[in-house]
Amino acid sequence: MKKSDWGREMKVGRTIAEERERLESESERIAAREKVKSRQKYVVIFYVLAVAIIAVLISNGVKSLIEHVDNNNVEVKTVEPKAEIIDESGAGIPKRTKEYIGQLEQDFSELGYTVTRVAVPADKQREIDVYLDGVDYYLKINIDRGTGVSVEDADRMIRYVKSIGVSPGYVDVRVEGKGYYK
Repeated sequence: MKKSDWGREMKVGRTIAEERERLESESERIAAREKVKSRQKYVVIFYVLAVAIIAVLISNGVKSLIEHVDNNNVEVKTVEPKAEIIDESGAGIPKRTKEYIGQLEQDFSELGYTVTRVAVPADKQREIDVYLDGVDYYLKINIDRGTGVSVEDADRMIRYVKSIGVSPGYVDVRVEGKGYYK
C-alpha cells in the first residue's frame, strides 16, 4: 500500500481512534471488557470453592472411609481380634498385626476353625503362631501374605497331616503354595 493510498482509505483529517470508533463504539468495547472480567471472577470463585470443598472433605476424614485392601487387592473390613494375643517379643503389637489377626480369625471361621490364641514370637517381625481349637499343633504364618491365601494353605496342610496320620509340633505355611511340618 502506497503512502498516497493510505490517506484515501482513512479520509483526510480522520484519526485511527475515529476509525476504530466507527467500527466498534467505546461502550461496546467497555461491555466486552466487563464480560471478560466477569468470566474471570467466576472462574476464580469456582476454583476457590473447589479447593475449600476438598479441604473440608479431607479434614472430615474421607481417608477413614476408604476400606483396607489386603495383598491380593480384595477389599476387607477391619476386624478386631477375639482370640488371646500373646506378645513374646515384649515390644507391643502394631495395629496392622492386630487387624491381620482379626481378618485371619474371620477367614478361619469361614472354614469351620476357631482361633484360640495367637503368639507373636520374639525376634520374628513378620511371623505369627496361630493355635486352633481341635488342632494339636500350631501354625506358623507370615503376615506379609494375604489372610485368605494363608488360611487356604493352612487348611490344606491340616487335612494333609490328618490324612497321613502324623502328629507334628507345628505346621509352617509362610511360603505361598508350600507347607512344611516338623
